[in-house]
Amino acid sequence: MDGTDRRRRSRSGQVRDALVWGIALGAASGAVLGDAIDGVGAGLGALVGVLLYAPAEVITTMSRGGAQIKPLWQRIFSTALLMALFGWLLGLLYGPDEPLLTAIISGAFLGLLGLRPVKLAIGVVIGVALGVLFQALDAGLESALVAAAVAIAYRVVAAIAYRDRPLVRVMAEEVPAAELRYVVPFEARSRYVGADYVEQLAKVRGGTFRRNPPDVGILASLDSLNGPSFDAGRVHPLIREFYEHTSRFKLSIVPEWRRWMKPGYEIFKLLVAQPLGQATIPSNIEEAQRGMVSTIDTISLDGDEQIDIRGWIRTFADSGKPIYVGIYTSFRHEGRGYVSVGFPIPSANFTATLVPQNTGEHDFVLSSRSELAFPGHYLSSVDSERDALTVLKLLYFQEQIFVYVVDGELRTDHSFYLAGQRFLTLRYEIERP
Repeated sequence: MDGTDRRRRSRSGQVRDALVWGIALGAASGAVLGDAIDGVGAGLGALVGVLLYAPAEVITTMSRGGAQIKPLWQRIFSTALLMALFGWLLGLLYGPDEPLLTAIISGAFLGLLGLRPVKLAIGVVIGVALGVLFQALDAGLESALVAAAVAIAYRVVAAIAYRDRPLVRVMAEEVPAAELRYVVPFEARSRYVGADYVEQLAKVRGGTFRRNPPDVGILASLDSLNGPSFDAGRVHPLIREFYEHTSRFKLSIVPEWRRWMKPGYEIFKLLVAQPLGQATIPSNIEEAQRGMVSTIDTISLDGDEQIDIRGWIRTFADSGKPIYVGIYTSFRHEGRGYVSVGFPIPSANFTATLVPQNTGEHDFVLSSRSELAFPGHYLSSVDSERDALTVLKLLYFQEQIFVYVVDGELRTDHSFYLAGQRFLTLRYEIERP
């Protein structure tokens, strides 16, 4: 029997993909850069782009070890070429003679992708500085060249400023799901996730689907989370009931956005979340007042009544469109329980793994802010056919869920942080009819 690990892509396959990508990006970016330089032209620029970038992409792919990222120089090279295309598109929108505007937009865009407020500031400052310089030297400088220059300057400055503080860590490359218990290995197999995701997953897995069966919870038992920092016996009975019998409860939500994050989220929501049918968080009180319907969808495998997969689906009451589609799991490691929530996206999954701890007399917290190895946020490329996960850990994204009872009423404050800065809190009011 062939003992080859089918999860691992062949080296020749990886090199072929690198070559195709290198030719495509090198040609496209080289063409717009060549067209922007007098005496070069798009044709020669495309050829030079391919000759420079394609070999670099192939060589760095061949030399890269498993679960390693490419060297910094290659990442800067790639960013510059991609931003040249971005700048060219900006030039199509408002004309080629706006180097200051192009530089500022390019720097701000790069800073936003850095997922840190300080990186956004760095991007804007570099954009302004280079934009003013280019405006003074040559107001007719092409947008592709401006954006590429801003990209190189930004990446170099950011690399120096954050040389010991990477944004992500490669945790695994093409590893079987069973070895990564802190990641939920369920992806969306179409471009739209939607409220029927769990039902579609049941068909793929050959399981029995049930929509919001009575008394079902997102966890089978809160006791499964017991460990050094958490004793389920201390938790208020209403909190235990909510986690073990979630379908009994109704939820309402009030979002509190920080001003600096809200504009970026509005763009993300319009261009990504709504078309995807996932993570369409209410932007304001008016939207939240549309109401929310919460259901727990389940899948039983192996022809028995045992629940094997639990999905918590939250939709807008007036339209039925999804707010969240999450798969809830728990696992134990070295005497400690964890909760992992997976949010399927096309061919991938975003997972939050949280550790519980008691707080106050009867309340508790689920948090990714921990020195333990597993808590955190993971973006995974999922290949179910080959049972292969490639996983990145997002190092500067955190969240905390504070579950408490006040005056006999159940409440939850769900807060999200970026580089230690809270940018959103979802305040839930939870009631049992």
